[in-house]
Amino acid sequence: MSLEQDLKLIGLEEKEAKVYLAALELGPTNIQNLTKKSGIKRSTVYEMIKNLQAMGLISETIKGKRKIYVASEPENLKRNIKAKEQLFNEILPELKSISNIGFVKPKITFYENREGLRNIYRDTLKIKNKLVLWVSTTQNIADTIGEKFLEEYIEERAKKKIWSKALHITFKKIFEYKYLNPETYEKTLREVRFAPSEIDLPNTIAIYDDKVAVISSRKEGFGFVVESKDYAKTMKVFYNLLWNISKPWHEMDFDSQDKNMENKEINNSDDDLDYWAKV
Repeated sequence: MSLEQDLKLIGLEEKEAKVYLAALELGPTNIQNLTKKSGIKRSTVYEMIKNLQAMGLISETIKGKRKIYVASEPENLKRNIKAKEQLFNEILPELKSISNIGFVKPKITFYENREGLRNIYRDTLKIKNKLVLWVSTTQNIADTIGEKFLEEYIEERAKKKIWSKALHITFKKIFEYKYLNPETYEKTLREVRFAPSEIDLPNTIAIYDDKVAVISSRKEGFGFVVESKDYAKTMKVFYNLLWNISKPWHEMDFDSQDKNMENKEINNSDDDLDYWAKV
């Protein structure tokens, strides 16, 4: 890279760089020599000299009846850059206050294996708005992150005064799980509803703050968190639609669904070929 290109990178325009380098090489000189050395027409050289004088990079003196131009020491360039940096630092807060960036990339974090998926649950304990929206199949959660960890998570969430609205996918519900008992809801800060039996969602979804987490079934063993205000807002709309067509425990007739649940379990028997069996 040439000196001329280097000077352009630190803030000089192309013609300013040519005139300044010509003045440096020539020493005290007149306009004719600067014009010839820089290869720029005379009228433009005058204009560039004014710019360089404003930056403190060229000075003017009189010798006889002629104007002589002298390039300032290169150290002046450094002082000029520092002055610009200081000015930028001063106006940066104001620039940030008025900025309106049209395109913001969402942050996406990928997780895998049991401990990685547990970290998604731990992340929900750091929320600001103290409410997590869940769509889940309890059996899948217990199989994926472990029933003991799930119980510890629920208790820790309650200690932190974080509420949960939990939508359970009905056909996979397990009856022996202690926190499905309605008597535990208030103590563990939960509102619980059960989705219509025809809805089959194998993945777990959590919506909290501006984040949406998706946790796969045990068969696939992965998860990811999308941090996006717009995406979280969209998912909350879908969540509320599902919540509104779901029922609380006392309105459910689980006995009448037993046969339907058994049939679905048979149709989903490939779940036995799961991720954890491979690791």
